[in-house]
Amino acid sequence: MNWLLIFVPVSIALEHFAPQKHLLIFISSGLAILPLAAWMGRATEQLAERMGEGVGGLLNATFGNAAELIIALAAMREGLYDVVKASIAGSIVGNILLVLGAAMVAGGIRHREQKFTVAYSVVNPKTASAPPTRCV
Repeated sequence: MNWLLIFVPVSIALEHFAPQKHLLIFISSGLAILPLAAWMGRATEQLAERMGEGVGGLLNATFGNAAELIIALAAMREGLYDVVKASIAGSIVGNILLVLGAAMVAGGIRHREQKFTVAYSVVNPKTASAPPTRCV
């Protein structure tokens, strides 16, 4: 995937020399961001290995939403507050529905019956001894 890094300077050149070619700039930038996102994912995984699960989870949550943060900052600078709201709402809906739904479907395909321990899904330590809950 590293060969897609060639699109980083291509995107910059297109923006500078052909700013009216919006679709071409968009496609080139989309291809350029793929290896950069993969590098960021690997970097946060390596930091998580060294610093522990808590810091790793925080880093994944923070850098996993870097695109929304960049969009929000750029839109706020231009006064496009509705775009900021839509970006944040889309991120929340995408994470809740798409990611959770895909995880449930993938788990259901591999394991017909799944067991979840309530202790891992709650914050209250008093319920940590609760028995596993069955989901069919």
